[in-house]
Amino acid sequence: MTALVVVNPHATGVDRARRDCLLETLRGVTRTETVETTGRGHAVTLARDAMRGREMDVVVALGGDGTANEVANGLLTDGVHGHIPALGVVPAGATNVFARSLGLPRDFRAATDALRWHLSTAQYRTIGVGSVDERYFLFAAGVGPDAAIVTAVEEQRARGRRSSLSRTAGTAARHLLARPSPGLRLQRAGFPPYDGLRWLIVANSDPWTYVGHRPLRATPHASFDTRLDLCGRRTTNPLALIRSVARMAGRTPHKPCSGELLAHDVDQFTVQSDRPVPVHVDGDPLGHRVCLRFTSVSRALRVLAPSPHAQEERT
Repeated sequence: MTALVVVNPHATGVDRARRDCLLETLRGVTRTETVETTGRGHAVTLARDAMRGREMDVVVALGGDGTANEVANGLLTDGVHGHIPALGVVPAGATNVFARSLGLPRDFRAATDALRWHLSTAQYRTIGVGSVDERYFLFAAGVGPDAAIVTAVEEQRARGRRSSLSRTAGTAARHLLARPSPGLRLQRAGFPPYDGLRWLIVANSDPWTYVGHRPLRATPHASFDTRLDLCGRRTTNPLALIRSVARMAGRTPHKPCSGELLAHDVDQFTVQSDRPVPVHVDGDPLGHRVCLRFTSVSRALRVLAPSPHAQEERT
């Protein structure tokens, strides 16, 4: 078996010692090639070349959610077909939503041991993904305030500031207290248009994100085995948002709040805005858009991860 390990040297939890630990763990299980990314989009290129060259059985992302997203997009450059290498993930970012949603350990050493186990036993899970226009996403996309928050945090990181819970919370507060975000119109076949949305979460799995150890469940029925789930709000009033976040954290029963849209297992839909609105996929900013097309892509990738039944047994 051959594996390409794509290393993001700028990820929060990546250093030379951890990279070497991963390579040592994989010794004897795979023939391994390692490449460090040099900038935005490089992991897409590396994974695309590995897929088209058909020389790699597995592409492993060592980094955060952004690294995993870029590797997945590279693997899916030519769409879904039978010659896509499997995706492996060793979480080393600030949040690692994708890996945690798959049931992979947060601890680095435990995660590398798990990857070796899945490789040696050929234990894969096939998952669906979402797409927005030309970009695939693994666990979630956002339109509106959360994308603006993601963009602002990434700009701070580009200036050398490390990501932290307190910095993200402060950035979120500033954006949520700013002027209202543009109005959104959501259209899906067989339903009347839904107008006036100010914030939209499109989820491919549960949870939507984490605050430290606590999961936020905007769409608790979302799954890698179903199509897309939606959670949208018509207001960004701080009090209403606090109630929504409390519900997502499990402090109140999960039911739609006033002005909230919830939808499960959605195949495709479009979103239009009355002015450019920020968008992100898996925590990676896409810039501002006025028209978006979302689609669910079933059984798109094989991932080295425990089966969902194994996760249910552990919980």
